[in-house]
Amino acid sequence: MKVTKLLRSFVYALEGLKYTIVTQRNMRFHFLVALGVLLLSLTLPMNKVEVLVLFVAIVLVLFAELINTAIEAVVDMITGEYHPLAKVAKDVAAGAVLLTAGFAVIIGISVFYPHLDALFTLAINHKTIPANISLAVIIVFDFFLTLFIKGWLQRVDRGNWEPSMVASIAGCVSVLLIGVIGHFLITLLVLVLFAMLIGTRLRFRSSRVPVLFGVLLGILVALIGAQFL
Repeated sequence: MKVTKLLRSFVYALEGLKYTIVTQRNMRFHFLVALGVLLLSLTLPMNKVEVLVLFVAIVLVLFAELINTAIEAVVDMITGEYHPLAKVAKDVAAGAVLLTAGFAVIIGISVFYPHLDALFTLAINHKTIPANISLAVIIVFDFFLTLFIKGWLQRVDRGNWEPSMVASIAGCVSVLLIGVIGHFLITLLVLVLFAMLIGTRLRFRSSRVPVLFGVLLGILVALIGAQFL
């Protein structure tokens, strides 16, 4: 009898996890990030303590998201109308998720940085892009190429495929900055700024194709142009 109750509890717990993954977009995002972190940890020479710290950070984020989902369900069950205290409950629960996610990011950077920095230095091998007027030429070329493609797509009635000029220039400049500086920490900062910019563009556009097309175009122009420097 006790074994049956234990099994039922286990099944109910799995149902709770399943419900959260199916209904909560943030939970799906956290799960994908956790899988990516675990896969990355398998490719790096990490010790047992580092892996355990990563596990703790991952579990804390998932636990906070589960509690947040439970609180939202209880609040919605009690009242379907707007209430200041209901808003406070949901906002505080979301704040707990944000706090644990920030903690997990700090842990991830602290654990992965030494390993990734060594790999980055080995990959670059001091082969940085020279900082001269050629960089401006590449950026201007990317501008005119993007403009030409936008005009051509308009002529063939494919305006919904027009690459975003902002995304294209941002992708090109980001790659060039990374190549010129050749420092892992600066690379991370550049990527964060780039991700924030592209995220903003994606948020305020009805279609993601122009933004993604622009990013791909800018990155390709920068990578190919760097080969001639």
